[in-house]
Amino acid sequence: MLRAVRFAATLGLAVEPATRAAVAAEAPLAIHVSGERTFAELARLLAAERPSIGLRLAQETGLLAVIAPELARQRGIPQAKTPDEDLWDHTWRTVDAAAPALVDGLPLARMAALLHDVGKPATYADGHFVGHDTVGAELAAAWLDDLRAPRAFTTRVAGLVRHHMFAYTPEWTDAAIRRFIRRVGLADLDELLDLRAADNVGSGLPPNADGLDELRARCGAQVAAHVALERGDLAVDGDDLIRALALAPGPALGRLLDGLLERVLADPMINERGRLLAIARELAGGPGVGGSAGEGADGGAGTHLQEPRP
Repeated sequence: MLRAVRFAATLGLAVEPATRAAVAAEAPLAIHVSGERTFAELARLLAAERPSIGLRLAQETGLLAVIAPELARQRGIPQAKTPDEDLWDHTWRTVDAAAPALVDGLPLARMAALLHDVGKPATYADGHFVGHDTVGAELAAAWLDDLRAPRAFTTRVAGLVRHHMFAYTPEWTDAAIRRFIRRVGLADLDELLDLRAADNVGSGLPPNADGLDELRARCGAQVAAHVALERGDLAVDGDDLIRALALAPGPALGRLLDGLLERVLADPMINERGRLLAIARELAGGPGVGGSAGEGADGGAGTHLQEPRP
């Protein structure tokens, strides 16, 4: 049955009527297919030119409700985007618009597109889907774990689902752009921007809606400038801080490195060994680097220990 819907998408052929009727009648048996086999068939389906052919067939025959019940719940949920279409219509349109390229042999962008709104049915209330990105990331990870998907692939898909609801405006500062890249992760930055483009198309919008091209260009400029975006990009590391400040390894050291990274994200020009050691001494004097997350050395709220948002 899984191969039937996959062949429909990959070969561009219609399923013979009696076979289609048999799939609809026996769809509950798909619960007995191993997770590995289900994942393999879905991965091949998502690599098709138009995965929606197989996805819609799976939904119409009841197969989707067996292998991906959270996705099947999208049918009938209103989506104020394309007239006369529901959340499931938006999902398969987004999948078709996503990049078909394989990452390590798997359809990363297409799988993220399939799951990007998987949290909406569980969060639907009064026409809104508050927190569906967070809930969706958890549901996506749990489902892919059940299918025995590769761990790294699951982590990346869940991360894309978790971060797809960013709201860019031209007022973002360069520091906000750098924090955005850090939060998303440089490895998945292009995939996330591509996912948003596909989401726009699935919503009946141009792919570059909401300033996406501008955001892409600004992110590219920061990456090209080789600015520090993670701990490993700092001009000092944990060993430097241990020697210079007589610190012990542990969580406090990690918080101190995060504090330095936050300063460098705000001003890349201070990413020099001497300046960072001086700032580290300042930060180490506050309780926020010790056992608590209270005020920092400058009397502020210790924002250097928190992950900022644009």
